[in-house]
Amino acid sequence: MKSRKWGTLTQADIDAACKVDAAIVPDTDDRPLFADYAQMYLDSLSTDDKGTRRKYKSALSKHWMPHLADIPIADINPAIIRKTISQLDIKKPKTFNDLMTPLRGVFNLAFDDEIIDDLPTKRIKNKKVQNEDPDPFIPYERKKIINWMERYWVDKKEMWKLYYEWQFWTGCRPGETLALDWTDINLSKRLATVNKTLSEGEVKYTTKTHEIRNIYLNDRAIDVLIRLRDLTGHQDRLFISLHTDKPWTRPDKLSEKLRQVLKETRIRERPAYNCRHTYATTLLNSLIDVSAAAYQMGHDIQTFKTVYAKWINTEKMAVEMQKIDYD
Repeated sequence: MKSRKWGTLTQADIDAACKVDAAIVPDTDDRPLFADYAQMYLDSLSTDDKGTRRKYKSALSKHWMPHLADIPIADINPAIIRKTISQLDIKKPKTFNDLMTPLRGVFNLAFDDEIIDDLPTKRIKNKKVQNEDPDPFIPYERKKIINWMERYWVDKKEMWKLYYEWQFWTGCRPGETLALDWTDINLSKRLATVNKTLSEGEVKYTTKTHEIRNIYLNDRAIDVLIRLRDLTGHQDRLFISLHTDKPWTRPDKLSEKLRQVLKETRIRERPAYNCRHTYATTLLNSLIDVSAAAYQMGHDIQTFKTVYAKWINTEKMAVEMQKIDYD
């Protein structure tokens, strides 16, 4: 069998995953194998999105390669795919959908190259996923969190507090916040321009939605910027570690800090991403127009309505109930 590389995997790695003894594997014909097109598919992905490539590579190598790697891709039919899926015994619908995405990508590429005449995955549908509602912090919880941070996060720890205040009052995605430069800030116009994001420790010059947006800043966010200017104005990036004087590269480390605060304040634990949800629901509770709130969050209107439907309907009902005439 020819030796070939698959990302950082060698043929020996593939054989080990498939439990194949290389000494007894016969030579195959020259038709491309599933492993060949898996590699080509990964190579076709944008090098800017390292997170997606790593995710797809993991899905292919851990789940599909052990079953399909050494089969000529033209010989893989729907029955083989269904059998492989049954052997994987995937429990969660979202996991199933995530695993199917790169698998479909491999076969789509082979179909485009006219290596296969049909897609063996075309009748395998995604499973329905029950999305969890956002779980924002209520105003009392937000105030308690910030008050605790103000008391205990002082000196070089103050930057952690400023980061979370910014998250609470702008709704930025963590990667967007950590990629902000001072050139993105216009204090006189009270604007922050979001045009890049931090991914895999590196700044990627595109946003999640591939659209630039301006965030309109309230007084609380402006106060954060004024303090940041004193602390980090000598650097390009807004948010840096005061311990190292270098930009932060890992939002997950900051998430760990919030978990500590929630434990100390006895507030029900939830992911740090809910700071963003908190800002969205704050906008809705303030009766800000839904289209304006969606823009501020970097959503299209339909996505915003879908994610925050419960809060939109709640506020509409509160307004409508005021119209009741009790006389």
